[in-house]
Formats: sequence, C-alpha cells, structure tokens
Amino acid sequence: MKVKQNDIIGLRQRGPLPACILLYGQDQGMILRESQAIRRQVLGNEAEEGFDSESFLGGELDEERFLTACRAYPFFSEKRLVVLKDMDKLTAGARKTVNGYCEKPSQSTVLLMLGTNLATTFSLRKLCELDKNHWSVAFFPLEPSSLKTWLKNHLTKAGYTVEADALRFLTGRLDGDTLSAEAEIEKLILFMGSQRQIGLDECLAMVGETRVHSGFGLMDALFAGRKEEALGILDRLLAADEEPLQLLGLLASRLRRFIQARTMLAAGENSQTVARKLNVFWKENDAFFAQCRQWRDAHLAQGLLDCLEADTSLKSGGETGRVMSGLVLRIAMRSSGA
Repeated sequence: MKVKQNDIIGLRQRGPLPACILLYGQDQGMILRESQAIRRQVLGNEAEEGFDSESFLGGELDEERFLTACRAYPFFSEKRLVVLKDMDKLTAGARKTVNGYCEKPSQSTVLLMLGTNLATTFSLRKLCELDKNHWSVAFFPLEPSSLKTWLKNHLTKAGYTVEADALRFLTGRLDGDTLSAEAEIEKLILFMGSQRQIGLDECLAMVGETRVHSGFGLMDALFAGRKEEALGILDRLLAADEEPLQLLGLLASRLRRFIQARTMLAAGENSQTVARKLNVFWKENDAFFAQCRQWRDAHLAQGLLDCLEADTSLKSGGETGRVMSGLVLRIAMRSSGA
C-alpha cells in the first residue's frame, strides 16, 4: 500500500513491519535515515546483524543467492533483514525474480528495497502500492519552508544558533536532497569550530566556496543567457568532479521556482511576498525577478522536459560532458538575454 513519508514513522512504531518495504525518491537523505531505523528495529543488537542480514545491489544481483537469503531463517533476531539497493538498476530478469518473491514473501524476513526515481509503471512499485501487506513510500525533496525548519533543527541539535539571514541563505542554496545538504552543513560546523553563532558572513565564507555557490553561479549565467560563461563554469565544475545529477537538481529547482513565482505574480501577489514564500535570498531578489520576467512559461516548461531527458540520458550511461553542455546550451539560448 502507499504510505506517506510523514506517516511511516508512526506505522513502524506501531508495528509489526511488513514482509516487503519499498523506499524510493529524490531525497536519499531521508531514505538513508529511515532504512537505518528499520535496520535497528529488525535486528536490535547490531553486533549480531551479520548473521541475520544481507545486502544486494540491483545492478549486479545474484538472483539465486538473493532468494536463498530471503528464505533463510534468522539466527539471533526475530526476523532476518535483506536489503536490495539500486532498484532502478535491476535487469528485466532480476525484476521478474524479485516480483515473484514479493508475491509470496517469507514471513521470517523483512525485504527492504531502496531506489531513486521509479516510474509509476515500474512493476515492483505497482506491486507494493497495490498489495495491502506491503509498504511503498516515496520521499520527495522538502519544500522551502520545511527545509528551513529541518536545517534549523539540525543545527540546534548540534548546539548552534543560526541568524535569520543565514538560515534564508542556506535554505536557498541547499534545496533538494537532505543527504547532500547534511554534508554541506557538516562542513559548515567544522568551519565554525568553537563559535556557536552562525551568521551570514560565516555561511558566505564556508558554504559560499562549496559546490552550492559554484552551482548557483552557473544558474545565474545560464538564466541570464550568458551561454559562454555558463559553459565555462560547467566545464570547471565537471573537471573538479562535480556530481552532474546534483547540478541537474539545482537547475530543475530554479526552473520550478521561476514557474511558481510567475504563477504567484500573475495571481496578483507582490514580489516581496513571493520572495518570502519561495525563500529567495534578499541580495538576489532583483536578479531573480528580472530573470523570472524574461522567461516565457513555455520555455520554462520545455526546460523541465530537457532536464528530464538529460536525467534519463545520464542514468543510462550518456557521456556527462556532452549531455550537460547540450542541456546548458539549449536552455541558455531560450533566454531573452541570449
């Protein structure tokens, strides 16, 4: 059955866990934390988990060994835990094998399946959504307001206070997967040392030098139509082993925010209200709305389709430089400033 990401904790605490659990989506940070919680719930004493757990990768699944692991009996725990990662990389044959197991799973095993973006037609997703005895949970990126709360709670738990301007800055730049956001925050915490008050200057000094700032530099050049500058920044980022899917996420996020902003402005909301709702960093308000007004709705929508095509191409083994430079060039050429 479908389970909302905000409901799984309550369901898990009430127990028992189902035989098959599918966690998938763009926010790999949330998926990681939930899978760790499920692991602790199933295995209890982590010192003995090697006897009662086994992990497999979708792209290189040994089907016979997988089925043997799923049907084995636990030694020390009440149930075994079998983890199947990279669901989206399963071959057609392996997908059929896992499907068959999920239709008649062992009641002495919890099968935890992890993936990224799974289409609605993906057979295992459909099976887990329709079977009331299984869980299918999609984890979407946090909305700006929820991300702001998550960041504040994360820093507070670590013993830091963060000023309002600094929090807005971080929210605007760490949009998307909480796993990558958490990594950037950990760098900021190391940078702060014994100082416990995080201000905007500290964020600019530390986070401003990371991939997030460089990625947003790419976005600024791209949406202003400065295609040569955008391609130059892209080349430098890829040469520094920047993760192309993260850059793609930043680009799709900027397109979505432009679409949201144009919709709100057309409905009569003023730019100040729109900026607050979308957590636009105050120093970037003028540039954000100037670029927003330059773009036509059709071009923004086509940009999202281009991002989807690039995402599919990258995940199917497309050459990174060619895919990303082609995407940047196509989008930059649509700008009225190009």
